[in-house]
Amino acid sequence: MNNREINEDCLKKNKNNENDVNASKNLSNASTLYNSSSSFNSFNSNFNPNRFQNSLNSLMLNMLSVQFILNSFTDRDKTIILQSTIMEANNETIEYIVKELKGYYRQIINDKNGNYFMSDLIKVCEPKQKVIILEELSPIISEDCINKYSTHPIQILIERSSSEIEYKYILYSFNDYNKFLVASLNPNGAFTIQKIVERIPNRYRKEFNFIFASFIGFTSKTQFGVVVVKKFISCTKVDSITLQIMNFVRNNFMNLAVDQYANYLIQFLFQEWKNTSEGNEIKELIFNNFKDMHDKKYSSFICEIFIKNITIEEKKNLIKRLDLNYILKSNNKHSLKIMKALGIFNNVNTNFNFPLTLNNTFENNSIDNINRTHKYINFLNNNKNQEQI
Repeated sequence: MNNREINEDCLKKNKNNENDVNASKNLSNASTLYNSSSSFNSFNSNFNPNRFQNSLNSLMLNMLSVQFILNSFTDRDKTIILQSTIMEANNETIEYIVKELKGYYRQIINDKNGNYFMSDLIKVCEPKQKVIILEELSPIISEDCINKYSTHPIQILIERSSSEIEYKYILYSFNDYNKFLVASLNPNGAFTIQKIVERIPNRYRKEFNFIFASFIGFTSKTQFGVVVVKKFISCTKVDSITLQIMNFVRNNFMNLAVDQYANYLIQFLFQEWKNTSEGNEIKELIFNNFKDMHDKKYSSFICEIFIKNITIEEKKNLIKRLDLNYILKSNNKHSLKIMKALGIFNNVNTNFNFPLTLNNTFENNSIDNINRTHKYINFLNNNKNQEQI
């Protein structure tokens, strides 16, 4: 065998050996793939969702340290992820987080991102877990409820309260007269107080009710406060509180009636207490003060509501009490509006440039006053060129 043949024979053997090695590798790979597939099938057949969830929650417990949670609030996206995690967590995880965060709750609710996390945490808490949060926040609820961020989780905490111990912790902070007053004069604080009135039963808020009724003079004169006062009255059917409010209204009636916000309280009481002894007294107060109220901007609103809810006979008595000549001379748009509501004129022209027509609806009412008014109107129409009165 020459050298050439020997070389060709060696190449063939090497090629065969290489093929054997590749085949062996392929076989090994196939075996590995088969074993992996068998293991997966075995895992799939034995998969337990509960065990998987428990493992996930265990991982969350290890991950959700106090520092990790606080650091997440530096970024809104991280906070959103954390909120989603909380909403999916089991009770064991929530229990762990609630206890771990003790001492940090005030810091969290006043954080621009943390307050969202806190709101969601409260939503998934059981009563005993909310009590842990309330133990820390109770002394400062009335102070922090007025703040931009903390008011949201505090209001949710009130909305989700359901036990006597929770009610007591919430109300504790409002036993301070000064803190109550500050909160009631603030928009966020006012709505927080409204949540308390709506959520907590009367039997738990006796002292709260007394303090609230004491401050009605202040709260009813603010834009948001008067809304809360109306809610308080409608939700607090307690004789002693009704008496306390009635005494205040009786002693400050005109002061309330001419106020831009408190006049809505008088309107509300007139309708809310309708057909009650207090309602009748409110009605009497309006009737007796009608002459002083009808020509003022805010109290005239009360007069309009009053006119819509009284009888024809009562309207007659009102007309007899009013000096219609004086009203026309004063050229007061609020007075003329009330005269129209009473039905004295079909048309009102505050400049008296055109004849005014008497309304026949009251042709038999207060004849003397109407006749005097008619003569005065004729006098004005015959002297159009005179200086405007």
